[in-house]
Amino acid sequence: MKIGYFITHFPYPVSRRCGDYARRYIHGGAEVVAYHLALEMARRGHQVKVFATSIDSCGSTEWVEQVQVFRYATNFRIIRGNLSWGLLREPFKHDLDLVHAHFSTPPAEVAAWRYSHRYKVPFLLTYHGDWEPNFGSLTRRVAVNLLNLWLTRRLLGGAVALVSPSRYYLEESRFLPSYRGKVVAIPNGIDPSALNTCLSQEQCRAQLGLPAEAPILFFLGDLIPKKGPHILLRAMPEILAKTPRALLVIGGDGAMREELSRLALSLGIRDRVRLVGFVNDNLKPLYFHAADVFVLPSITTGEVFPVVLLEASAAGLPMVVSDLNTFRCIVEQGYNGMVARREDEKDLARAIVLLLQDTELARTLGQNAREKVKEFSWNRIAEETERLYEAVVRR
Repeated sequence: MKIGYFITHFPYPVSRRCGDYARRYIHGGAEVVAYHLALEMARRGHQVKVFATSIDSCGSTEWVEQVQVFRYATNFRIIRGNLSWGLLREPFKHDLDLVHAHFSTPPAEVAAWRYSHRYKVPFLLTYHGDWEPNFGSLTRRVAVNLLNLWLTRRLLGGAVALVSPSRYYLEESRFLPSYRGKVVAIPNGIDPSALNTCLSQEQCRAQLGLPAEAPILFFLGDLIPKKGPHILLRAMPEILAKTPRALLVIGGDGAMREELSRLALSLGIRDRVRLVGFVNDNLKPLYFHAADVFVLPSITTGEVFPVVLLEASAAGLPMVVSDLNTFRCIVEQGYNGMVARREDEKDLARAIVLLLQDTELARTLGQNAREKVKEFSWNRIAEETERLYEAVVRR
């Protein structure tokens, strides 16, 4: 089968990431999913091409394993997205049996939709969550509202199938319920071996310059309101009252970074918080294995299926998450993690302190997390996706 994947920012190999890469070529869970799904489908014998933007004004064609990647020159950037006229035109030159886009940062979704419309091939869309218009600069808010008014329903309506990583998101989304008959739940996946390290916790901490004895909480994600990093910071004074040596390590970058730094200062906890910025893939295993508990206190239903929870699970970490329905696909209360009421820093602190003080419970939850993550192997996810492709091509 000749498959075309469309994603605006397709991650470059780690060896190509340097300087201010993280700011110039933003990618999160959706992009990571697109990357691994493309590679896995190629391993299954399909002819796979990826259409994306480049990090700069120079286009390129490259091979990532058996996947051919076409990166079209970026003409300009709007907010966090690279825009390329080539991405909207050049894929028409390729012969494809179906196109699969990831709903993340425009305009790749539009390019896939246009290709499908012109050549009458199936268009599938993995819906990684509603575009949220309620945070960021005025420019971002206006742009997202316009996209939601003009584009979202056109894309959803034009797709022959909509892949939702979480079956619970169907009831949370502003848009998906209108297309219920098209929705297929296929979770995100992970390669657990990518989180392996031969180093002990103490050695990981030494490599990262983290204290050997402190109980360490780890947050990793975009520093934006929906992820709730500010809620975690506000929980820290209560956590420190019970476990004074605790240290919070916040990995990631985003619009809230300076705000979080000021908040830590105003709360008097600046010396118990480390904002380490964007975490490269080669450092992820060290940070996860250096930590004692992973925390993701997201507050909005824009969270669908965070890959970072699979990464924490693969590292054997117990998790503390907010009570979003969509997280139920991964985290089970008392089995592999603890669930706290969203936007409730006291309840969040309670759950975290419980794990920091009950090391046997934390160890059991971490072991269960490592066991549960086996359900989300890329081989299994690709198999489900392949069955969906065969079904839509036969229609």
